[in-house]
Amino acid sequence: MLFEVGGYLDAVAGACENIGCIILYSNYSPCNEAHHFCISKIYNFLLKYPEIALCIYFSQLYHTEDGFPSAAWNREALRSLSSLWPRVTLQRLPGGTWRYLLCNFVYGIPGSALYHPTSLPRTLAGRQN
Repeated sequence: MLFEVGGYLDAVAGACENIGCIILYSNYSPCNEAHHFCISKIYNFLLKYPEIALCIYFSQLYHTEDGFPSAAWNREALRSLSSLWPRVTLQRLPGGTWRYLLCNFVYGIPGSALYHPTSLPRTLAGRQN
């Protein structure tokens, strides 16, 4: 919805000439699965507004594990989008940042949602990314 032609960011970018960078925080990385094609929409947005840089912070990768039918497609789309660096930055949020964002910017989050322990393998993978 954010990157569709005539969508929110298209309207804002069209109305405001001085936007140099958009920073997004998301639970999942963007994907390019059928019926959504988010990464394709991001590409089209960036082509339309070449003066805007985009930084996407996410807490976890979306459907990139081999068990998902679209995993290879999503991985390739993310690689392609990240090849636009330095104009596009894709970065996993450090461990405590997601909790901070939830506590300070989202209304009505139940306390139990904030205290899910992160497994050691996921923590180590996050450091590698």
